[in-house]
Amino acid sequence: MTTAFKSDVIDRIFFARYPQPPSKDTVAAVVSLVAAAQQRIGQPLIYVGSIDSKSKVPNAEERNNLNTLLAELRPYCEAINLIIEGSELQNSLQRVVISGMIIFTRTYDNFAVHKSIDGVTADLAERLKKDVSPLIKLARDRGLVL
Repeated sequence: MTTAFKSDVIDRIFFARYPQPPSKDTVAAVVSLVAAAQQRIGQPLIYVGSIDSKSKVPNAEERNNLNTLLAELRPYCEAINLIIEGSELQNSLQRVVISGMIIFTRTYDNFAVHKSIDGVTADLAERLKKDVSPLIKLARDRGLVL
């Protein structure tokens, strides 16, 4: 397991946490794990990826990696959520860059960018048809979201 990210599956939510925007190798590793989890669970997953607030703004290569990740997750996930943590200008820029990339590539049908896990909670509850607070608490306890 690479140290470039942490991941775990809770219910049918695939959580991934990145200290930095993902590299090409990280993208390949995450997609492989998501594919295996989807096969094991037997239904589409809900992906929740979070990028640490101290992460730098993605450069062109990292934006391409994020785009690749998005495209390669789509067959395995009914929804893809990316959390860019933090309230600093840099974090806002990251959200704008990634949101712009989503609009540019026209992949916004099942994809959303959020500031925190709180922005994802209602969608998770709707998709799973249950209270997701215990799942989010478990994800927090495991260091997958703040």
